[in-house]
Amino acid sequence: MNGEVRPYTKDEVLHAVALIQAHLAEDEEAVRALQDESEESARQCARAMFALAHIIVFGQIIPEMWVIKKNLDFGHTSHVPELNLAIHVLKRMEERVGLAHVHPVVGALSAGDVMDLIVQCTGTRMEEVPGFLDSVRERTLRSAEF
Repeated sequence: MNGEVRPYTKDEVLHAVALIQAHLAEDEEAVRALQDESEESARQCARAMFALAHIIVFGQIIPEMWVIKKNLDFGHTSHVPELNLAIHVLKRMEERVGLAHVHPVVGALSAGDVMDLIVQCTGTRMEEVPGFLDSVRERTLRSAEF
């Protein structure tokens, strides 16, 4: 990701972190403050979840894959099932951004998928998710690359 333009903003990442933290804390007031019932809010939520998923996939999941750690050359990523799956999940989340205004529940589905990515693919236990999100927030705030 060095030198590349990211397909999201720092604010979108921070929005996703805050929204998932509010859900985890079961703070309905905070959730309502971060996401209302409007089509635009649904689209923003889906974009925010895509942004957070993008950071998790490219910043943690892919670098930890055995094919990357062993620096194996398969000629093309289409020959590496693990990479294909990670990229497929990300593309699916990006496609949801266009659907969010039609089906507002898409934002909630995306938030659930981001939670699944965190728990199932990063080695983070459910009780460690708030700390994981704090770490993402801190790195995002310190990052000058946005």
